[in-house]
Parts: sequence; C-alpha cells; structure tokens
Amino acid sequence: MKKQLLVTVIAMIPAMSFAKISDFNALISENVKAQNELHSTVKHNLDDARDAVAAAQVRERIVVVENSGVTYNAPTKKDLLAFKKEKRSHRASEGKQFERLASEINSADY
Repeated sequence: MKKQLLVTVIAMIPAMSFAKISDFNALISENVKAQNELHSTVKHNLDDARDAVAAAQVRERIVVVENSGVTYNAPTKKDLLAFKKEKRSHRASEGKQFERLASEINSADY
C-alpha cells in the first residue's frame, strides 16, 4: 500500500509540474496581451492629451519694430557663446599655425 502511494505521488509530481508549466505559459501570454493593450491605451490617451493641449494653446505672435534705426552694441566675450569643450581644447587653425611658423622662421633668419 505504501509502495503504491509512493509510486502514485512520484508519478503525479511530473504531471503537476507540467500542468504548472502550461499554466505559467498561459499566464505569460495573458500578461503580454495585457501589456500590449495597456501600451496602446496609454499611447492613444497621450496622443489625445497632446492634441487637446495643442488646440487649447493658441499663441499670438507679437512683432516689435523700432523705427529709429539705432543699433545697440554690447561688448561680449568670445567665450560667452562657446561650449565648455571648446574652451578647454581650443586650438588655432592650421593656416594660423603655418603663418606663425613662417613668421618665426623669417624672424630667426634675420
């Protein structure tokens, strides 16, 4: 009797694990379907919200024109509009480097 019960339990373990695996695969496929539906719903809602905001915000353009023709010149640094990388690794152009080299050679000759 004990042997029959033990054999039955041992035989049912693989069957139960196979049933769990098939249920697990079904659970994964249902989860994937739900994620796809959620993704499409969120994307649709986002597009609707963007359209609603774009329709609600009508911008007016204002153009300011000065008739006097006066120009205002403000002194600025060249580094003010440069990127940080440009400031760190600034090199003179090749043409300027050759001109400097030529002027150094000419000054050394005389």
